[in-house]
Amino acid sequence: MRFLPALYTFVVLILATPVVAQQTYPDHVGDITPDPAVDDPAFRTCRANGIPQYYSIESGFEGEKPALLRYFAQNYQKNAAWSEENGYITVRFVVNCNGQTGRFRVLEMDMNYRPKTFPKAMSTHLLQLCQTLTGWKGGQSEGIPYDYYQYLTFTIQSGEIVRIMP
Repeated sequence: MRFLPALYTFVVLILATPVVAQQTYPDHVGDITPDPAVDDPAFRTCRANGIPQYYSIESGFEGEKPALLRYFAQNYQKNAAWSEENGYITVRFVVNCNGQTGRFRVLEMDMNYRPKTFPKAMSTHLLQLCQTLTGWKGGQSEGIPYDYYQYLTFTIQSGEIVRIMP
């Protein structure tokens, strides 16, 4: 009869365990699924499957980091209404093997990495600057052309860009 309490405990545990719906996950963390509602329909990737991250293939920007810094220093126009804004705005996108960009996504965080909403005009301004930025090099590995994921994270303090990563 010592068997019954153990069986009872087992049955209660099974019945109390919540049923979890089957979840689907992207092939790789961070994949950007095309969205016809926000993406340029003319943007095309060169390969049908698998877009690597920028650091796993030969990729880059013409003029490297100094050229990026110059571009944003010359084109970012701070609005006085943004002077109290602090945090991070990340713009992720795909660079195809021809150096064209698309599938832009924006992520906003406060200085403690918690979700934050910046003024719409501010995040839109940075997004548009990223979308009009030219000079990305198409990716390649061992002579084979590749598309790749790229991101720019802007550290914002008092409405100013104080750092751009990577």
